[in-house]
Amino acid sequence: MIYEKQQLTSSSLIGSDAKLSYIGLFEVIEDAITECMGALRLDGVTVKREYNAFWVFTKNKVKLFGSLVWGERFTVQSFVSSLSPAKMVVDTALKNSDGALVAYSSCEMCVLDVATGRIRRTSTVGIDETFSVEKPLSNVSFGKIDDAELPQVDSVTVRSSNVDYSKHCNNVEYLRFVFNTYSAEELCALAAKEIEVCYVSQSYEGDSLTVCKSVSADRDILAVKKGNVTVVKCAISR
Repeated sequence: MIYEKQQLTSSSLIGSDAKLSYIGLFEVIEDAITECMGALRLDGVTVKREYNAFWVFTKNKVKLFGSLVWGERFTVQSFVSSLSPAKMVVDTALKNSDGALVAYSSCEMCVLDVATGRIRRTSTVGIDETFSVEKPLSNVSFGKIDDAELPQVDSVTVRSSNVDYSKHCNNVEYLRFVFNTYSAEELCALAAKEIEVCYVSQSYEGDSLTVCKSVSADRDILAVKKGNVTVVKCAISR
């Protein structure tokens, strides 16, 4: 099944250049994934209620091919592209009015047990052998992000507005922490071609986090840490 919807580049999704911002992009992707899962009756609310489990994003890699400006209409497609006993991959495509790819995300997810926090098999949340997957529209492969010895550039505290229904810091909020290390002018000039995120651990309301960052000509590496523990790693390639 391919979940599809039409969307507008609204004011809440744009940056200071009046184009779809990086945060706006990740919000569109998150919404599309959750709505696609809802259509499959595999969304987090349903899975928690019926199976005492919840989904977490483990990796997300986004390839960027173009931009969307304020008021521009675009198509969002989201679908399951891979399934194994331990994980599911959901791909999301953003297409402009001409049908050209503007951005493409491949997001890896796994199921955790509410009581124990341990990984559960995807079959324990109602997915059986009849479940079908769709062919990816773009080839996406996850790489390695080395966050060793990154200098600290910021510190943040997880607030109530950062937390989702799973009681942990939402995946998009980490991207907000990451992109807040850039000025508005730097974000407009960033021209990212790929953004890869690895969700290593979780953080909760009240946690004090540090953001670490190194910048090079073609690739920036960032990490969000809780003490000495890496929570999220991110690589932004130009």
